[in-house]
Amino acid sequence: MRQKEDKMSDKDKKNRETTNVKPNLDMGNEIALEEDTETGSIQISNNVIAMIVKKYALEIPGVIRLAPQGLVSDIADMLSKRTYDRNIDIELGETGETSITLTLVMEFGVQIVKVAQEIQDTVKKHVEEQTGVKVKKVNVIVKELEEKVEEPVEEPAPAAEAPAEEQ
Repeated sequence: MRQKEDKMSDKDKKNRETTNVKPNLDMGNEIALEEDTETGSIQISNNVIAMIVKKYALEIPGVIRLAPQGLVSDIADMLSKRTYDRNIDIELGETGETSITLTLVMEFGVQIVKVAQEIQDTVKKHVEEQTGVKVKKVNVIVKELEEKVEEPVEEPAPAAEAPAEEQ
C-alpha cells in the first residue's frame, strides 16, 4: 500500500498516516498483509490474492484453465480452511514480498514462453495495484496442453406457432 501513498497528495498522506505495515506470518500464512492505520486495521487474505491471480491469468489468450491437482489434493482442500485452489500457491517472505506460483493448462500451439511471460506481468501488475502487496516473482508451471474446443453455436429454434382457436 506504500506505492499508493506515493501517488497521494501530502494532505492525503497526513490524513492517512500508516503506523504499521507488515506481512502477517502467523495464522498459517492465510493473511497476506496486515496494515494498521489511525482509523483501524486492514487485512488482505491469501484468498483475495488467489482470486485476483485466477481472474487475470484466465483472461490471457492461450490459457485454457487452471490445472487439476488430483483427488488427494481435492480432499485435502475440502478438509482444510484453505478456500483457494491448490494450483495457486502464495508464499509470503519475511520482507513482505510475495511469491506466487500457478499451475495451469495452455492451449496447444501457443508460444508457451510468451504466454507465460504475459501471465507473469499481468498477475504481478494487478496484485500489486489492487492490494499493495509487493510481488517478488510469479512462477508459471504449464502442466498440460490441450486443443481449444470451440463451443458449437446453436441457432435459435423457430418459434412454434400457436394453434388457431376454433370458434
